[in-house]
Amino acid sequence: MTVYRIRARCVSQPATADWREQLASRLGSRPRRLGRWAELGLYGALECVAADAESTLSQQAALLLSSQHGPAAAMRSARAQAHEDLLLPVTFLQTQPSQLLATLSAQLRWCGDARFITNPDPLALLSLALAIAAGHADGLLLGWVNELGSESSLWLRLQPVADPGGAWRQTSDFGTLLQGASHVRQGQSQVEVIMNP
Repeated sequence: MTVYRIRARCVSQPATADWREQLASRLGSRPRRLGRWAELGLYGALECVAADAESTLSQQAALLLSSQHGPAAAMRSARAQAHEDLLLPVTFLQTQPSQLLATLSAQLRWCGDARFITNPDPLALLSLALAIAAGHADGLLLGWVNELGSESSLWLRLQPVADPGGAWRQTSDFGTLLQGASHVRQGQSQVEVIMNP
């Protein structure tokens, strides 16, 4: 059973009012041709990687991105434009979740296994992510991005480690995992964590 240490996290839920300014400051300019959803994801991922003092992502790590709705605002805009018989190319691109993966890959100077999965259950997705990470020597960068309701960009950097021998417990609360867990693994039937002391 592979154990993962949570090396870094970004819990931006809800996102701060000035997250776009923070992203532009980190990049040196505002990103071009990206929709709000992709910018929000880029912001959270770069914050997570920076929290671990990384500037690049290991080629031996995987990248998994999830969202309950994807770039919903861009999709609504595209539908409105299509209704008027005028779908603009930039609007179409902003409806594609792969735009975030491509931009993030370029920012992290990374090339590898990147996936986008739509799933309303973060713990079910985490179980899948742990299975995917098992095939990657340097673990996983995992993110959940949502722009509907309160905007959120939640990211974890997981790295495989030896079992620290702590008190493992099952978790059914995703918030607890994001805020207080130090290690995570897939148990027999549920995700299990070790909480920070």
